[in-house]
Amino acid sequence: MMEALSEQNKALQEEIAQRKKLHQEVIDTNASLEQRVQRRTKELQQSNRQLNDELVRRKQAEERLAHLANTDELTGINNRRSFFSKGEKLITNPDNVSCFFLLIDLDHFKLINDTHGHAIGDLVLETVGKHIEGSVRTSGARPSTHASDIAGRLGGEEFGVLLVSDDLATAILVAERIRETLAETIIEVGNDTITVTGSFGLTEYIVGEGLDEFYQRADKACYGAKDAGRNCLVIERIEANSRSGTKEAVDRPDGTVDHGTN
Repeated sequence: MMEALSEQNKALQEEIAQRKKLHQEVIDTNASLEQRVQRRTKELQQSNRQLNDELVRRKQAEERLAHLANTDELTGINNRRSFFSKGEKLITNPDNVSCFFLLIDLDHFKLINDTHGHAIGDLVLETVGKHIEGSVRTSGARPSTHASDIAGRLGGEEFGVLLVSDDLATAILVAERIRETLAETIIEVGNDTITVTGSFGLTEYIVGEGLDEFYQRADKACYGAKDAGRNCLVIERIEANSRSGTKEAVDRPDGTVDHGTN
C-alpha cells in the first residue's frame, strides 16, 4: 500500500515537473515570439519611414520639375509656354472673366547688352521680372471667380501680363504703376548707372477671340508705344462688333495714348 502511494507520488512529482518545464517552454517561446514581433515591427516601421521619405522626395522632385517646366529660370515668373497655357484657361473660363492683355517690351535692351554685357542684361531682366510680379495680383483679383492676374516673360526682353479686371481705368492704373516703377529703377554697374524703361501696349479681351489674336492686338499697341517715343502706354481699343477699321490716336491726360478702332 505504502509502496503504491510512493509510486503515485513519484509519478505526480514527475508530471508536475514536466508541466513546469512545458510552462517554462511556453513562456520562453512567447518571449521569443514577442522579441521577433517587436524586431519585425521596428523593421516594418523603418521600411514605412523610408518609403514615406522616398515618396516625399519624389513628390518634391516632381514639383521642382513642374516648376522648372513652367517658370522662366532667369526671372522666376511664368515662361512663355506656361503663360499662354494659363491664359487659355483664363479666357475660356465659363465665368467669362474680363481681362486685359498688357504687353511690355523693354526699350533699347540690345544696347544694354552690347554696352554692359549679357550678365548685366540678365540682371536687368531679373529686376524687371520682380517688379512686374510685385505689381500684379496673384490671387483674388476677382473674388467672384477666384481668377488671378498672370505675369510671364514671353521671350528676350518681352513680358506679358493678363490683368483680370472689368474696368479699363483699373488696368491703366496697374500698367502705369509698372511703367513708372521701371522708369524709376536704377541699376548700378561700377561707376555707371542703367535706367530701364519699357514700351507698353494694352488691349481688352473680346469674348470669342483666341489668345493669339488677343496677343497680336497687344503687340500692335506695344509697337504703337515705340512709335510714340517709348516709355509710354498705348491702348488698343476695338469695338466688340467690329474688329477692323480706321485707327486714330488720342492723347490722354495721363500721358498714355489711346489707339481706338471705330
